[in-house]
Amino acid sequence: MDEKKRKVVLFGSKRKKAARRTRKRRLSVFFIVMLSTTLLLLAAIGVGTVHFWRYIEAYEASRLEHIILHLQDNVDYDFWESQVEKAIASRLTVFEKAGETPIEAFLPRIREVRYVLRQKSDENTAEAPVYVIRAGARDIGIVRFAQLEDIGYGFHLWDVSSMEFLESFIDAFDRSISITASQNATITVNDIPLSEKYRIECQYDYGASFLIDGIYGDVRVSVFEFDGTRSEPYIEEGGFFLYPITIPFSRTFNIVAPEGVAVFVDGEQLLEDKVTDDRIIPGIFTGIVDPDDVPEVFFRYEYEQSGFYTEPVVTAVDPQGRNIVTEISGDGVISFIIDFSPEHKELHYSTVEAFIRAYVVFATNVGGNFDSNLATLSNHVLRGSDLHRRFQNSRGSMDWVGGTSVSFNWLEIDNFRPYGEDYFSCEVRYNITGRYTYGSRETEGSFELLYILSGGRWVALNMLSF
Repeated sequence: MDEKKRKVVLFGSKRKKAARRTRKRRLSVFFIVMLSTTLLLLAAIGVGTVHFWRYIEAYEASRLEHIILHLQDNVDYDFWESQVEKAIASRLTVFEKAGETPIEAFLPRIREVRYVLRQKSDENTAEAPVYVIRAGARDIGIVRFAQLEDIGYGFHLWDVSSMEFLESFIDAFDRSISITASQNATITVNDIPLSEKYRIECQYDYGASFLIDGIYGDVRVSVFEFDGTRSEPYIEEGGFFLYPITIPFSRTFNIVAPEGVAVFVDGEQLLEDKVTDDRIIPGIFTGIVDPDDVPEVFFRYEYEQSGFYTEPVVTAVDPQGRNIVTEISGDGVISFIIDFSPEHKELHYSTVEAFIRAYVVFATNVGGNFDSNLATLSNHVLRGSDLHRRFQNSRGSMDWVGGTSVSFNWLEIDNFRPYGEDYFSCEVRYNITGRYTYGSRETEGSFELLYILSGGRWVALNMLSF
């Protein structure tokens, strides 16, 4: 190979080697750049990943949902139970006592329901979230959340700042008790008498209705009729109690009582509008004493009254403290009279006995001495009275009586009744044996005597057989 060609070949070979060296250098720089870039990218990715996970961690930690789920899944039943019990205790009526209300009735509504939280739209804010706690079908409380420390990336931790009980929760569980019974019945709820405070309008004649609000526990309703018998309900559904209603009856009264004596029907005093114009004078005074001078006039009460459930009790009271007795005639007239006076019997017995003994001698015409017997009897009678004149005018009927002697088999003087200060009456019964020229005869007599105080002496004024 000539020199020229050799030089050309050598030059070409050198150029190829230089080119190869250049390519190698360029590849080294590229790989270095690529490696640096990759390392930088990996570092950036690593740093970004760390921040990303920290961000995610902060975000998750700041989510309120976690606390809400915790509250829903870990309900503090004891807290809500105590709140319900406290609220009920503050609302109890007189028919339920604190500590005796069956909180157990509320336990299913507190412990056996699902609790769910929802935002309270009218109060909830991003800075101060407010949620309503719902227990089953009723809202039971409100929970308020507060921000704690900043945990980065604009996130905060949350905690419960307060938990409030809604008393409206128990509003749905109180109930009303409605009771209807006879208007004169005695009603108790849990052994507490039901007062007029709870009375409402009744749709039944002669009935009475009552309504009690705010009852939480079970109730025991007892109804007793006017005669003390226990009444059983026709209807008892939930809080509605309907008992038999007793219809009252009417009575017509015809009552006679002394003037000034107070008369009562079932404890209610009769007023003057029940008094008739009928004034009654005791029979022993009739035709003997001027009506205006009779010390004790009787009034008559005559009227009809309804609304009775039992036979009415009619009583009388004397303002002077004297005992009063009741007499009921066959036609139903109720008469009140001043009771007999033992004091008057003790005081006047001998006076009446002297009159009776003189009268019996006079009536049997002992010794046939009419004038002498009349004179003795007249000492015991008000002279000039109708009674005295009757004795004086009996001469014609006594002439045929020829008694020789008379003796008492028995003598009863009783039932002394005062009339004012100047009169009294008494009843006399006796049995005598009269001896006459033709033989003996046993005779009985009974009569009422009226005495008057005259000239300081008690003398007979009237005499009525009975």
